[in-house]
Amino acid sequence: MAYLLVMGGLALSVCFTLGWGLVCATRWLAGRLPGAGRQPPRRAARRVPNRPRAAARTRARKTTPAKTPTEPWRLTRWLAQWRSPLPLGLLALLLYGGSRLAEYGMTFRPQAAPGEFHGLVSSLGWAAAALLILAGLNLLALWRCRR
Repeated sequence: MAYLLVMGGLALSVCFTLGWGLVCATRWLAGRLPGAGRQPPRRAARRVPNRPRAAARTRARKTTPAKTPTEPWRLTRWLAQWRSPLPLGLLALLLYGGSRLAEYGMTFRPQAAPGEFHGLVSSLGWAAAALLILAGLNLLALWRCRR
């Protein structure tokens, strides 16, 4: 059962990775087609009516120059465009959970589990944690670039 679970998880991760690459390649090719560079029409900004009372009040107060937000760093913009860490992190977390369950089930067998299997499970857990941290950084970069 453990062999089936581990090999099924490996097959699932390979299929997911190949599918993800195919989706990215398709998006890239679709962007290269003629006419794909057109931007959809944007809605007109909503105009706020002028209020003479508010203008008179602001003149009476001291005006402080408003700070303009700085442009995000190049690393932040690159990280915001990279959209794969969250699905890959969730897949790695799912594989880690299944492998951990298989490892727990192997402790009740009369034979000992191979030593490499325990190392594989722990490295898969660390990889899942790293991918999920990277996904969190990606979401923060998306938020920073859209502000």
